[in-house]
This record gives sequence, C-alpha cells and structure tokens, in this order.
Amino acid sequence: MKLKISLFRGFLEDGRLSMEVYGNGLSRGLEENLGHRCEVHEYRPRPLLGTNILGMRLSRFIAYSWHARRHQGQINHIVDHGYGHLLHAIDPARTVVTVHDVIPLVRWRGGIPGVPPGRRPLLNLASFGALRRAAHLISDSDNTRRDLIKMCGCQPSRITVIHPGIDSIFRPYGLAEKRTAYRALNMPAYGFQRILIAGSEFYKNPIGALRAFARLRKRHSRPLELIKLGVLSPEFTRVVEELDLSQSVRCLGTVPRSQLPAVYNCVDCLLFPSLYEGFGWPPLEAMACGTPVVASNAGSLPEVLGGACLMVNPRNEEALSDAVYRVLTDPELRESLVASGLTRAQRFTWQGTAAGVMRVYEQVLGVTRESCRATR
Repeated sequence: MKLKISLFRGFLEDGRLSMEVYGNGLSRGLEENLGHRCEVHEYRPRPLLGTNILGMRLSRFIAYSWHARRHQGQINHIVDHGYGHLLHAIDPARTVVTVHDVIPLVRWRGGIPGVPPGRRPLLNLASFGALRRAAHLISDSDNTRRDLIKMCGCQPSRITVIHPGIDSIFRPYGLAEKRTAYRALNMPAYGFQRILIAGSEFYKNPIGALRAFARLRKRHSRPLELIKLGVLSPEFTRVVEELDLSQSVRCLGTVPRSQLPAVYNCVDCLLFPSLYEGFGWPPLEAMACGTPVVASNAGSLPEVLGGACLMVNPRNEEALSDAVYRVLTDPELRESLVASGLTRAQRFTWQGTAAGVMRVYEQVLGVTRESCRATR
C-alpha cells in the first residue's frame, strides 16, 4: 500500500519564489521517482480574507490552520518553515517540516556582522517556536541545522540535512542557443563583459555588490555591465547615481524562471556576496549553466559550493572586486571554475532530495506505529 503524503504549501500570493521552487521540485521528485511507494497530495490555501497585509496574515495564521486539519495524510510535510505554526493545528507526531533558514532570528540576535538587529520578529517567532513540536525537521544545510539547535532549541537527533535539487532547465547553452538568448535579452553578444547579481533582500548585499563593481570599472580595460535580477530598492537606485553607474547597470526585474537559464548563459560571472544564506540556489544554478561564480564565505555557502568558486569576505569590497577581475581576465582560472562548477552542480538533484525525504517519512511512520502499539 502506498504511503499517503500531504504536502502543505504556502500562499502563492506570498510571492516566496524559493519556497515555490522547493515545493515544486520535491513534489515532482517524489512523483517521478517514488510514485510506486507514495501518493502525494498537495494542499494549497487561498487567501479567503483578502490579499492586503492584514488579510494575508489572518489567512495564514488563522484560516489556514483551520482548513489544514482536514487535509492530513499518513505523513504531513510543511514545505516552508514560515508555516511552522500549523504544527499547533495538525498532528505533530506525523508531521515533517523543511526549514530553509532562520535568518530573521539570526539577524535579531545580532548574528549577521554589520547588520543592525532590527525589531523582534514576532510572526517569525510564532512559526519558529512551534518547530520543536514536529516529529522531524529537514534542513537545507548543516549551517541551518546548527542554527535550529542554537536559536530554536531543536533536538539534533530530530534534524536531518537534505540538500535541495537544481532544476534540469539549468544547463550550458550551445552557440546557437546563446545567440538567441542574447537577442531575446537585448544584450549584444560582443563588446561587453557582464556581471550578474541576484536578489534585493538586505542579506543579499546588493549595495556591497554595487561598490565592488564600481571598483572593478576603475581597473578593468573592457566595457562592463552589471545585470541585476530582482526589484530595485530606493537605496540601490540612490547608490547607483552616487557612484555614477547609471549607464553601466541594467535591472531585469523579476524574470520568469523559465528565462533564468538564458540570463546565466549570457553573463560572464555571477557575483553573489550574501551576508548570510541558509542554502543558496543562484550560485548552483549559475554553475549548472557553465557560468563561473564569485561568492561570499558566509552562512551555508562554503558548505554548499565547496571549492567550485572563488569565495571572499562579503564585507571586503576590494576582495570582491579582485576576485571578479581574476575571473574576467584569467582564462585558465575561468576554465577551471567552469569545470568544477559543472561537477559540483551535478550533485544536487531532485531525485536525490526525494530519496532522502522519503527515508525521513518512513522513519517518522515507523516511530508513529511503534507509539501506537505501545499505547494499546
């Protein structure tokens, strides 16, 4: 008999792209590779109380909890830690939660150097505080596992590290595909070298990337262009003007996921100077496309990326600039990074993720059955 799994997904209206990537990849991995052993049911809530801030919060913390009770399986899996509060509504003894990061807690407790702690994250605390109730937790990295133990008081024996996969759409393009991508993105194939940055959240360090790029322009002889993925913040726009970079920075905004491989294939380097990460998809996606990476040595990134990229202190803008300069000007280094990046990226598959998650399900199911027999 197939194991019945209920995946509890987040609101699409939340716009949490990385959570959608994880939920879609895990669901697909389970169904395509383990469909003979499990039956996956996904529950997706609707914002019944409106899509403004108050309505979404009421829908998330009250309405979702009420409806979730009726959609439980033999094993429940909350795929986004931001919905950890559901553990108060569904049976925690048969519920698994994937925790991608605890960055709000790390920041609040002064764990990100140079970043002010900010206000007490009350809603995050409501979700993180429930995690100890779960039968088992899955963390994206060892770094997040350590944070769960230290920041949330979770039991080490009830946390398993299972890395997410990378979608198969991320791959190196051939010459003809690249020419098509250049035209679609309105990027001349010759004349410029392009550096890509991704994300607008404070911990992605977009301002540090800008300042590193400004340094690079002063020493590099070839024309450069900084390509940004994600929305523009007022601070980012202000710093672009202050550094006189208006003619050298292009923002692509929110690009459909299906077009991201084209972007990675049309740039010469990904600069990813995050101040903290629970995992870090963009560097792996770039590597899978054959694009060399310069990343920070913070959070989970050393663990996830290994030695397949250049890693520097994200607070050292000169070091960031120097690393990108080396990638752009040293052909042997570039070839080495491309080769090692491709090899590294191949380790992260949704098939492997699904297999690891299935082992956790079976472990939880075994404990649940033993508990039932003990109470008879």
